[in-house]
Amino acid sequence: PKTTSSMAAHKPITYQRERTGKQKNEIFVDILERLNVLFSPSGLVLNSTIDGCIQMKSYLSGNPELRLALNEDLVIGKGGAYGSVTLDDCNFHECVQLQDFETSRTLSFIPPDGEFVVLNYRVTGEFRAPFRVFPAIDEVSPYKLDVTIRCRADIPETNYGANVVIRIPVPRNTASAGCELAQNAVGQQAEFSNTAKHVTWTIKKFQGNTEQTIRVKITLSDPATTNTRKEIGPISLNFEVPMYNVSNLAVRYLRIAEQGKAYNPYRWVRYVTQSNSYVCRI
Repeated sequence: PKTTSSMAAHKPITYQRERTGKQKNEIFVDILERLNVLFSPSGLVLNSTIDGCIQMKSYLSGNPELRLALNEDLVIGKGGAYGSVTLDDCNFHECVQLQDFETSRTLSFIPPDGEFVVLNYRVTGEFRAPFRVFPAIDEVSPYKLDVTIRCRADIPETNYGANVVIRIPVPRNTASAGCELAQNAVGQQAEFSNTAKHVTWTIKKFQGNTEQTIRVKITLSDPATTNTRKEIGPISLNFEVPMYNVSNLAVRYLRIAEQGKAYNPYRWVRYVTQSNSYVCRI
């Protein structure tokens, strides 16, 4: 199957058909995973789940039956061998036939027109979090705090995080906050909102296997107390990683079940990982 960019889901799929007046035989498959991760101040994962789904947009003439094959080593529930792809649980669209699922991990179905969810799934337990956050607070003087946030992209260097937004709440008695980015920071910006009392650090393209750092110099209107430090954080991240998924669930193939069909449809397969609740305590 061909792959398409992460923005393709937002493009009008019907454009080609409207322009030519013909049905263009296409199938769009999205493997979408939303991550919930909670880190301790030292960067340990305290809690982590993946809420995933396989979505499909089908524009096929003749309403053919399709066969969608997933990883052969896919395990549902506990007890998978080390390295196998394990889902805690999953549920299927009512159109899906499961007679071959146990033996060959293949789903058969006649897709309804338009967009639908083939299956929803959930993964709990350990997985490789795509971004790790390492915060540090330094009390420079009673009125000054330095907060350093180091963020690491634990994804292959061929992948990247798109529009990564890191939000850092600061104490209520913050009078001002200056943001210092690395000298080689490209496509990054940071700003302090005095009304919302937080710093927003935006990284347009966060390349895999790299690290980025921000230093926030906070000036307080009153001397720092033990409560002042507690008002810093928790840090939250928003991001999307195109053509990457954490669970390693994969589409092996997507075929028309009937042999001898006169056409071979375009198949667009896309993997997207997004943050849902991605938080680091300080």
